[in-house]
Amino acid sequence: MPAVNIVEASTDTDFVQKSVSFLTKAVTDAIAARGYCILGLSGGSTPKPVYEALGKEKIDWSKVWIFLIDDRYIRADDPNSNQFLLRSTLLKNAAIPESQIIFPDTSLPLPQCISLYDQHLKSLFQKGSPDIVTLGMGDDGHIASLFPPLTAEASGPSFVIHTTTDKFSVKDRISVTFPALAKALQSVFLLKGDTKKHVWEEMMGSKDDERRWPGKLIVAKTPTTVIEQW
Repeated sequence: MPAVNIVEASTDTDFVQKSVSFLTKAVTDAIAARGYCILGLSGGSTPKPVYEALGKEKIDWSKVWIFLIDDRYIRADDPNSNQFLLRSTLLKNAAIPESQIIFPDTSLPLPQCISLYDQHLKSLFQKGSPDIVTLGMGDDGHIASLFPPLTAEASGPSFVIHTTTDKFSVKDRISVTFPALAKALQSVFLLKGDTKKHVWEEMMGSKDDERRWPGKLIVAKTPTTVIEQW
């Protein structure tokens, strides 16, 4: 398995600072290299303070496009929605034009929501590959809303699929697929806590493939950094 760049953080503040520094450099480097940046963002409690601080960075946000790695199929203004998370943190200060914010329209019936988000991402990726995607990892090893054991649908050809889980209160999920994630020029996992340490180490030491450990495909296909606080 390819080498992973590890960035260790000692405290909550250190974790946020190192994560923000990493993401700011990735975004500004992309803008300098090709005039824009495409950023894929995951939700969750771990990246919340990171997004809050990132939005305050002196970045030319008019040249940034963002999209969601996954979301729950609930109202966009529901506090449990990843759209709500980003609008109440990153987008509170980062002046990204609305036309450059690519989110699923959860007001639509689920099949239409999936289909339209798939079309929007395919159009976005014609502009260019994602410069960076942020990822977390669940206690069961899931990334995005790709829950093991994975089905063949997670490997395409669609960029967006409907997934379900019985592990959380919101069963229906919207998730990008491996073909979408594998387009990223680099990926960063934001991981905190002893449980995540155990899960990450178990994955890296396991002989099981991506059907059990979706993160393995990310490590194999994209340059990967882990910012960790154990």
